[in-house]
Amino acid sequence: MAPRPSLPLADDLFLVAWDVTISGQPRLHPHGIALALAGALLGELVFAGRLAVREEQLAVVGRGAVQDPLAAGVLAELLAHPQHTSIPTWLAYLESQSTTLVADRLIGGGLLVREQPRLLKNRQSRYRYASRAVFARAAWPPERLRGCLVSHRPVPDQDMMLLALVDACGLTPVLLNDPDMRRSGEAYLATVVRALPTPLTVLARQVRAAVGNAVLTYRTRRL
Repeated sequence: MAPRPSLPLADDLFLVAWDVTISGQPRLHPHGIALALAGALLGELVFAGRLAVREEQLAVVGRGAVQDPLAAGVLAELLAHPQHTSIPTWLAYLESQSTTLVADRLIGGGLLVREQPRLLKNRQSRYRYASRAVFARAAWPPERLRGCLVSHRPVPDQDMMLLALVDACGLTPVLLNDPDMRRSGEAYLATVVRALPTPLTVLARQVRAAVGNAVLTYRTRRL
């Protein structure tokens, strides 16, 4: 049986996207990570049964309480702006704060600490595991996903979405860093992603498109 994730979707994604065990730095461009984290925050509400994805539009559904404060805050934003329903709009809106919000939740949970930059020209905060006592938990998400892909193990629903978001923002090489395992792992990843329910597939595709547009914009500005 596949190990079940114990953290919210966005927290797991952060721990894959950020090298919290060594450098404290993001494993790819922070803008792409932030967009994927925004998609993960929306995905948490889909899993909670409070958000539906209908033809690339979002709709708040159900009346169940959302216990997690961050997820509840995102839900409150959606309820406060019912005129905005497109996924790209909400990805762009949440992207500006997603990294800090998710990091704060991990810090509040005792898993991470934030290291402020010493030089003003280096404004990117670093995030590292908080103590040896939580090292294994902080390092577990990428190892768990890597094990699933390499061993072709069954993947829980949340980890299916996590893998789709990892792939959407270009983090797959972080998991499949052994060339001997890459082809087989990528083939199994494609199988897993194809098995995603349609609403989550649409959300992951929108994240991929947003990340692609962000990369293209960045490269164009550098020309």
